[in-house]
Amino acid sequence: MTEKSDNQADGTDGGSADGSPADDRVVAGDVLKESANTTSGRQTTENSAVTQEDNQGPGWLPALMAGSVILGIAGFICCGVSTWVLFQKRTELAVRTLRGAYLIELEQSYLEPATKREVIDEVETLIAGMEAGDYENWQSAAIMQRLQRLPVVQWGDLQAVELFISKNDGPDQEVQLKELSRLQQAVANGSATSFDFQDVLEPVHRADPESSSGFSLIQPLGSEQVAEVCLRAKLIADRANIADQTFPKVDLAAIVEREISLGATAGGF
Repeated sequence: MTEKSDNQADGTDGGSADGSPADDRVVAGDVLKESANTTSGRQTTENSAVTQEDNQGPGWLPALMAGSVILGIAGFICCGVSTWVLFQKRTELAVRTLRGAYLIELEQSYLEPATKREVIDEVETLIAGMEAGDYENWQSAAIMQRLQRLPVVQWGDLQAVELFISKNDGPDQEVQLKELSRLQQAVANGSATSFDFQDVLEPVHRADPESSSGFSLIQPLGSEQVAEVCLRAKLIADRANIADQTFPKVDLAAIVEREISLGATAGGF
């Protein structure tokens, strides 16, 4: 009985040192501690990395945004200065346009020789006045605006159509000449512009990249195209409330002179 009690007393520790359950619990505890320490270290490292990334600041983005704003402001300033410089050189630009393009178009146009000479004289007088300083910048700009709206070069194409009708006796010859006369009177009244003439003359125009206007008159003309031109001329004259009659010949040079005078006194449109 005494020996048995001693043996039970020796086994109350829950296991022996050579692989008993008590030793297993000790080893498991150590492993858990090491795992916890490893996990804690990893989290600390990750938190440190995140903190370092957060401490790097916003980077180059604010600088790039500020640079873009500065460049935009500089661009607006440059545009404003350029516009102001061009605004102060309107007379000089008008002279270059008239001499370098407008006169050339007139010389190559289908205007009647007498009409062409008179119109060119008016334009050359205008150029001489601009170079002499007779016109202010706003006057030069207004004159150019009025000349652009005036169908001077297109007038020559209309005269070519008129000559074709006169040479080809047809049943509608008188009516067609009347409609062209009404269209010319609409120009004299200020009711028809170069934009209207572009639409009227479209049937007899062809694309021409070598021309400054981008198109030229079809040669030779055809009866169908000419009839379409006369029909369109009638529509423009009707819209302008021009009387249904044939008018005396319109002096194109006088119209050019009038528009130059109005541009210098009344301004543009």
